[in-house]
Amino acid sequence: MAFFSFSLLMDSFIYLSTKIEPNKKYYSKDIALSNELNNKNKITAFAKLNNERRINITNVGKKLLICLPPKFGLGDAIEYGIAINSLIQTKKFNKIGIAFTSNHDYLFKEFFSFVDIYPLIISQEEINTFDTVYHLTLEINALKYQKYKRSNIAREICDYFNVPLINFKKEENKITKDGIKTISIFPISTSLIRSLPPHIVEEIINYFGNEYLIKIILDNSYYSKYLIKNLKNNNFIALEPNNIKSLTLEISKINFGIFIDSGPLHIAKCFNKNGILIETSVSSKILLSNSKNIMSVKNKYKSNYCNGPCGLVDVFAHDSKIGCYETHKLHFEDITLIKNQKNLQRWNKKENNSHLISNPVGCIKQIDVKNIIELIRYKIKES
Repeated sequence: MAFFSFSLLMDSFIYLSTKIEPNKKYYSKDIALSNELNNKNKITAFAKLNNERRINITNVGKKLLICLPPKFGLGDAIEYGIAINSLIQTKKFNKIGIAFTSNHDYLFKEFFSFVDIYPLIISQEEINTFDTVYHLTLEINALKYQKYKRSNIAREICDYFNVPLINFKKEENKITKDGIKTISIFPISTSLIRSLPPHIVEEIINYFGNEYLIKIILDNSYYSKYLIKNLKNNNFIALEPNNIKSLTLEISKINFGIFIDSGPLHIAKCFNKNGILIETSVSSKILLSNSKNIMSVKNKYKSNYCNGPCGLVDVFAHDSKIGCYETHKLHFEDITLIKNQKNLQRWNKKENNSHLISNPVGCIKQIDVKNIIELIRYKIKES
């Protein structure tokens, strides 16, 4: 039930600090809320739920409600925010609301300072204050395939509305008189095809650890724990910010960053941070189009089924296997012909992560650490 409506039949209900009133119609894309309401209905008649069909817009009015997808990552949230900020700055609309921001509420409210935010639910009365309800992944065809061929999300949205893409910057990067003293490594992504193997991180620590303070910024994922456990050189400080706000604060203070394609890269670009990107499956031309201070180590991997970077955001399931284009012997065009693409995303991450760690995809295997070290040296000297 990706997009649904509901109304409580008797009592009010508090869900994640949000009070929901009875006898009012609400809309949501929160799967956990849908599950909780259905579980309550098994005990007593608690709520009326309906699947809702997203409707294509025919005319764009002046009061726009942007409905975000049910699940999206930190990097996508930043890209949505940049696009929405562009829409606001160009004054094309009298009012813009953002529905279903979910756990990225802080970014939209505080980082971007947007006003009309509906994190988990939106009532019928609130929807009625808008004249256009716009579902991103319904209207923009390229956004339907972001898992398989990543494009510039912010630009796709701005192009759809025929407005210029305006770079969003929090502040200019400042290097002190003393220069760079700390190197911050962000090795973790939500996908192992966009995360750094332990030996790459190890080599960076070995080479720079005696001259610079090395910080490794982690999350609470299985791979973070695996990475730290498999680093032999402990000449570093490991940090694990406990929420997006604390992560954003940490990024705002860094001297020099080593990034992969993940949320921290997108936040760092907003702060004009200095550093390098280690290109994996998503092109640096897309990821760094709005950055002047980050340079990339190119992914030049080639196979019969892909040329790095291929655009894939994560591995997928096909014919009882988990892997990338090369693993499955498929091209992106083959994906577009598969009728039920939801099946491609039905695989157990916990069970398959250990396999992907010991058997990384081809482009991850061929990351050249010498090129990484050379570019870090060049960028630090340049700074």
